[in-house]
Amino acid sequence: MKQLFILIIICLPFFQTLDAQPQLRAGSQDLYLFCSSVTDAKEGILRVENPDNDNDPLYEHRPIHFIMLSKAKNIYACFDHYNYNPTQLSKIRTVEPAKDQMEIMITSRGMLKFIYELKPITLEDKLASFRTKEEVWTWMDSLKTTGKRIYILDWNDSFNQNGNGQIKLIQVMPGATNRPLY
Repeated sequence: MKQLFILIIICLPFFQTLDAQPQLRAGSQDLYLFCSSVTDAKEGILRVENPDNDNDPLYEHRPIHFIMLSKAKNIYACFDHYNYNPTQLSKIRTVEPAKDQMEIMITSRGMLKFIYELKPITLEDKLASFRTKEEVWTWMDSLKTTGKRIYILDWNDSFNQNGNGQIKLIQVMPGATNRPLY
């Protein structure tokens, strides 16, 4: 009886590990994009925000748009950040939290090591790699179907330049392109 008890104690951890499921690290299913946005461009990543929206009760935070733009290749693709005030938005339409309440995450610069392990995409490099606008449309469609949360780290954001030990990640979703609607 004593031997059976000892055998159970020794073998129990082994059988428990067989049933264990691997745990995903927080954020490992997210997609990270890097850019160095500009406020006026014909080629590059354009960042657009309207400070007047800070006073609009419809928004918790003003919308932010990152536009991949190439006049030479006729490319236009937008990544949008929306953080609506759900009380105000519900007066207009139904609130969809995944699309209407995106986050701006302030986190330690140490998170960059984790992000680099996930192989972030630099938007300027991605834009340069496209030969046609149709390639952009296909890529944007593929991003929409992944179901992943997408975050942009804008190196030209003053918060990310200060070197205060933190970075700002802006959750976005793929938005409009110059694909015809017909």
